[in-house]
Amino acid sequence: MEPTRRPRVALLQTRWRDDPEANLRQAVAMLEALPDGTHLAVLPEFFLGPPFYFPGRQHLRGVIDHPIPDPVFDLLGDVARRKGCWIICGSVIERTPEGTYHNTAVVLDDTGAVVAAVRKVHLFSAEFVALAPGDEAVVLDTPFGRLGICVCSDFWIQEMPRLLALQGAEIIAVPAAALRGNLPATKPCVLATAVFNAAAVLYVGSVGTASGERGGRTVTIDLAGHSTVATPDGILAELDEEEAALHAEVDLDRLAELRRIDLSFQETAYFGLHGRRPELYTPLTAHAEGVTGLGPVLTDHFERRLKETF
Repeated sequence: MEPTRRPRVALLQTRWRDDPEANLRQAVAMLEALPDGTHLAVLPEFFLGPPFYFPGRQHLRGVIDHPIPDPVFDLLGDVARRKGCWIICGSVIERTPEGTYHNTAVVLDDTGAVVAAVRKVHLFSAEFVALAPGDEAVVLDTPFGRLGICVCSDFWIQEMPRLLALQGAEIIAVPAAALRGNLPATKPCVLATAVFNAAAVLYVGSVGTASGERGGRTVTIDLAGHSTVATPDGILAELDEEEAALHAEVDLDRLAELRRIDLSFQETAYFGLHGRRPELYTPLTAHAEGVTGLGPVLTDHFERRLKETF
């Protein structure tokens, strides 16, 4: 792939089917249909379908989770090679030889090689007892600029996209699962993340539901899509709930311009990065009084309720 400062990106918003193999076939079909010249394609979180720790999906343990490498990524890598584009394989549940699980975004380059496996750092809900967290903010050098990845709820911890931007990420990809109840906040947060970090944000989600019994009640997880491409200049492209590919072209030279210090103070996007005073921020590494990490809040009772499902 030739280097470019105007990468063409595609966000593949998929709809869950009951069979993980059917979800994989649909992802491959959408990738195969990408126009020539696409530089980066991004699949959503859980693009193979709901993981085994979702309500009503316990029977998928050992089916929906995969080691890395795996034939799934061989298949997608073959598509990446033939299409000549990089692919962020949304996220899958990674099964390690040690028997632990991670929510992991596998990144393939345009030769089909696995160049990164980005593990979600900030776990959410049942993930606290089903998965192990990652511990790294990953930024990759690509022919189309510096690429950072937030796996779903990593996006909601403001420090993560900021860490990526401070490492030079020009594009921040977010394989996500947009909960329907969060939609009023999600799109403004996508745009705000782009503005505060002077970066392009690629937020891509699935559409679908998963229901089942948990803790004596029926729990439904409802995902509503709404994939979005945003830059500090505004939202470039967006979807509603249709199963479709969302296309956009990102101008990295424009982002570089917005990141330059403007001593006339007529531009403001740069200030989110250059106006910082890190010497004042040491409290960020400690919990504020009365506010702790979520881990300690998971009482034995809450853990038992979650573990009833797997």
